Amino acid sequence: QGNFGNWQQMVGDQTGDDVFSGQDTGAQNSQAQICQYCTSTLLADTETLLLHSKLCSSHPRPDKSFYYVCLFCEYHSGQSDHMRSHIRSHIGDKPFECQFCSYSSTKKSHVKRHVFIKHFDLS
Repeated sequence: QGNFGNWQQMVGDQTGDDVFSGQDTGAQNSQAQICQYCTSTLLADTETLLLHSKLCSSHPRPDKSFYYVCLFCEYHSGQSDHMRSHIRSHIGDKPFECQFCSYSSTKKSHVKRHVFIKHFDLS
């Protein structure tokens, strides 16, 4: 049971991408969500969820040094970039795109690795 109700029932399994095949294994969700901790209505976009993961005072925090607490699972971090990348994996936000094909990813490093593996002769 996720923090926004049963997230997997709403959007399917946790999204990600396969670096080797270039296949997109999930779909992006842009529906509004309600935080189960404070009942705020949130857009399911990376920056909105990142900000809420830091500011929600109703969300339990295991340690004061973890400024960001995932709204979907037990993950927590003191660094915004780590949480941003983590949130993208939940909602299917893949802003980094391959210049040679339709592959996209949550992380720039995944696209670089994909290009090296799949398009070595083109790069």
